[in-house]
Amino acid sequence: MKRLLTPLAFAAATLLASGGYATPYCESLAVKDQLPKKYQKRGPFYSDTSSGWIVGQDQLRNKYAVSDEAVALWHDIRAEFEKHAIDLVVLAAPPRPLFVPKSALDALGMPLDAELPVLQDGFSAYIAALNAAGIVAPDLSRVAQSPLAAEYYFARDTHWTPMGAAVSVAYLNAAMGKGAIDANLARITSTGTYDEKGSLAGVVKDACGKRPQTETVPAPQYAIQGSAASLLGAAPELEKLALVGTSFSDRYQRDAYQVADALAFMMDVHVDNFSVTGGGLVGSMEAFIRSGALASTSYKTVVWEAPYSAPLTDVNGLRQILGALKSAALVSHTEGLDARIGKDWISIEHSVSMEEVQGLEIVTEGTDTGQLLVEIIDGAGEKTRTKLVKSNRVAANLRSNRWALSLSGLPIGQIVRIKLRLPKSEKQEAATIHFIY
Repeated sequence: MKRLLTPLAFAAATLLASGGYATPYCESLAVKDQLPKKYQKRGPFYSDTSSGWIVGQDQLRNKYAVSDEAVALWHDIRAEFEKHAIDLVVLAAPPRPLFVPKSALDALGMPLDAELPVLQDGFSAYIAALNAAGIVAPDLSRVAQSPLAAEYYFARDTHWTPMGAAVSVAYLNAAMGKGAIDANLARITSTGTYDEKGSLAGVVKDACGKRPQTETVPAPQYAIQGSAASLLGAAPELEKLALVGTSFSDRYQRDAYQVADALAFMMDVHVDNFSVTGGGLVGSMEAFIRSGALASTSYKTVVWEAPYSAPLTDVNGLRQILGALKSAALVSHTEGLDARIGKDWISIEHSVSMEEVQGLEIVTEGTDTGQLLVEIIDGAGEKTRTKLVKSNRVAANLRSNRWALSLSGLPIGQIVRIKLRLPKSEKQEAATIHFIY
């Protein structure tokens, strides 16, 4: 059960076992409608100046329910990568609240009893389902019950630390059958420090008027240590790995937490980092697929890094990724249906059997960011709507005006009508609908 705390209730909830009171950075953090508007969807925020920890209510949401439709799409996505002799693996960041130290949990006054077990069970079930679908993914929530938990997440930022990234890669390497976790981590013999100003510290600054102090944490120094192969005096030609992720692997538009470095060091591979901050589930993966990287057949492994805020469970996003994979395999487009689309729905009548078609691709005249809504109507009048999303955080040279959608597994026998809408568009533009057979 979730609850929103009034200032009085918040003060009561933060009573410590020792008999003292925890001190929030300011009381308005714990009252949703007293937060700056841009933070209200994420709040309230639970904070404690003694431990320095800050947790938003949004991080307590369980987004890990896995549908049969998502599982079927995982199977299809994995199969598309296998056609290119590429192993697709997932590095999924675990729910951050699971890593809050016990002493800080008591002080924060979060609705713990109802929330944390649900997060733990939901995330573990999500990871188990990925593995059952043939996609290797370590259950990083297990780190929360280990001594490694203390340095895994920042107290005042939403991301993992450089050591948290290293631990995650060590778990992934072990899940792929490439060495024990402890042995992988034991190879890190040199560390420096990393300073993080913190996104959650920014919330405190805006809500309370003063930014908490910067966090300084240990950071592996991979360049000093070299790879395992170089330490043995060998210099083989390295396999290539593609890292496709989010701000966890592209913080401040660079790999601030050294995820790519950890992969290169522990797996003895060359890593190309395609991650995009703010790209969500689709952004970086679609850009990677559209880049032509799959056709080069140079990558043996693709690591799909997924944050706890955008797990790989959203069916719309998965359909868009699978559609892009199917589209990338096309030598040429089929003859298309022309239309002019804009912020209002437009309808195109066309009859085609679902037994013949695998997906749709809509090529717009100029729009390569925002949303495209697609509604398919069958002969019985049943409607199936999908939202396609393209992030403006993807670099301009990696964007595409091709909006693909897989129709795999949809309960439709015969398409009779297709409706399209660009909800953010101020004007109409030309578009062509192609069928992927």
